[in-house]
Amino acid sequence: MSVLSPVPRYESLFKAGDLEGARREALKAHEQNASDWRAMLTLSRLALVDGDEARAESLLLGVTRAGAGEQRETRLVSAALHTRRGEWPEALGLYLALVAEPSPPTEAFFGLGYVHVEQGDAAAAHPSLAHAVALEPRVALHHFQLARVLFLLDRLEEAFAHLERSLHLDPWHAPSYLVFARALEAGGELEAAEDLLRQGQKAVPDDVGLLKALADVRLARGNVRGAVSAAEARVRVEPEGVAALGHLARLRVTERRFREALELCDQLEARGMSTGLSRSVEALVFEAQEPPDVERALTAWREAVRLSPEDWMPAWRLGLLLLRQVEGGPPEAAWPARDLLAQAHHRAPHRPEPVLSLAHVEARLGDRAPARTRLVSLLRQPALAPEWRAQAEALLTELGPR
Repeated sequence: MSVLSPVPRYESLFKAGDLEGARREALKAHEQNASDWRAMLTLSRLALVDGDEARAESLLLGVTRAGAGEQRETRLVSAALHTRRGEWPEALGLYLALVAEPSPPTEAFFGLGYVHVEQGDAAAAHPSLAHAVALEPRVALHHFQLARVLFLLDRLEEAFAHLERSLHLDPWHAPSYLVFARALEAGGELEAAEDLLRQGQKAVPDDVGLLKALADVRLARGNVRGAVSAAEARVRVEPEGVAALGHLARLRVTERRFREALELCDQLEARGMSTGLSRSVEALVFEAQEPPDVERALTAWREAVRLSPEDWMPAWRLGLLLLRQVEGGPPEAAWPARDLLAQAHHRAPHRPEPVLSLAHVEARLGDRAPARTRLVSLLRQPALAPEWRAQAEALLTELGPR
């Protein structure tokens, strides 16, 4: 930018991260000159940060009417708006054109890489994001997105290095802690994952994603009380959060604090916000009562199946409960349970629980061939846990030769 065309103060403030200062200065400039396209463009960027896509688009139209629609900065913001909306072809076309120009901005390489990875093409995303890192190595977000791609490409050592760099540059970037922790969990390093999440939670104490992840990893380590503590903290941050209340209710069941679990579910129901998880919690409580309240459990499981069309667990648990009710009865009484177990298997084809349960029912109904086929397919999974492998092998032996 030449001396005759200095960078407006609102642009400098935006690049420095002072969003409210940028907003004040850009609004003032726009009030003084309604055709100031650079002020409108900064306000459009701020609208995207706010998640107000309609306002961002309206401001971009104003920029175009002011004769600046083909400016590089305008096309960058337009590409970002298409990206936010998931309009991948439009975003991709703009970014490809931008990086083909002389001295393209770093933002274009970053945006191009981001679009590629969101489309599932990590190999195409890698060179663009690596170039963005090379151009601006002190931007934490560049390292974070490159790390995501490197994980997808199984280049773990490089991915961890970029995550570490991301956190060094921005210790308050919660997604970096989350991705780093998930990678450690996947490698079985639960203690290291918990330590990292605790570090992240200290840096960003009110981040609900970190609190949920901390609760999950503590539960995986058998620390129920610690998991509950993190879930309670999450509810304090978002006391009206449906997911937060449901998560805490599930942990109350683990603690066998059934009355409190039901109270949380009742809160959601009273607000008309019951979820598959809250109905599942109710069903678990009704099953755990002495004696079990089977009818209410069946009703709750059916609602959970309806409310969670992608979740395999409610359909599986409902199928098992129905099976227990017809135990000792005629084989055909197991058909409703078989349908539900098949539904659970369809929802999660690689989960061993529905496969084993479905194979048991099919064997009971005399359908040995499909049961045997399912078990053989399950045993081909290289990562199948020893307990499931042993059960599948035992049932396959029980079914006998073809």
